[in-house]
Amino acid sequence: MSVRTEIRRLASEKNDLHKDDETGGSTERWLISYSDLITTLMVLFLALYALELARYRRLETTVEAAHVVKTQKSAASADAANGKKEAAKKELMSLLGALRDEKQLTLSENAQGVEIGINAKVLFRSGDAQLMPDSLGVLNQVAAVLKNYSSSNIFVEGHSDSVPIANAKYESNWELSSARAGAVVRFLVERGVEPHRLAAIGRADTIPLVIGDDEAARAADRRVVILVQY
Repeated sequence: MSVRTEIRRLASEKNDLHKDDETGGSTERWLISYSDLITTLMVLFLALYALELARYRRLETTVEAAHVVKTQKSAASADAANGKKEAAKKELMSLLGALRDEKQLTLSENAQGVEIGINAKVLFRSGDAQLMPDSLGVLNQVAAVLKNYSSSNIFVEGHSDSVPIANAKYESNWELSSARAGAVVRFLVERGVEPHRLAAIGRADTIPLVIGDDEAARAADRRVVILVQY
């Protein structure tokens, strides 16, 4: 092979490579531009996602902090309210303590409030719902305490023993116990206790204080209970 022929061959191969480079290079440049665009968009979306995530976490932290503060305030308010209720209960029991010590009434606390129990024989004659004059001293003191030292609701419950009653005035213990509760409510209203705080309830013999049929048990069951809610 002559030198001239070899030179022509090499020149031809060079031209072919140059053409391939031009064609291939154009395609590769388009792919590179496209990949650069996709990469830029991906970075942009990742940055936006990171910013949104950071904002959401800040908002979540703020909401959690506000919830904690609200919970703490609610707990503090509940504790304060419970503290006031307990103080009011103790004050009421202290004010009526002298009457309890004199055995003119009983005092007890329960989940609803303070119960003031008065034996029916202190208030009424047998089978009657008219307050006896001797009962007015006790009821006046109770009314003064409920008027001046309490703002809670008051339920007056009349209770009877299990012996049936049937006369021209009261057909059963339901009517008798209701009438006795109503008489005490009227007395409290006349002494200045707000009417909207009061309710009269007849319980008949459904909630006995002492179980038994002897006279002592029946006497204990005949009573009026004043429930002061707290």
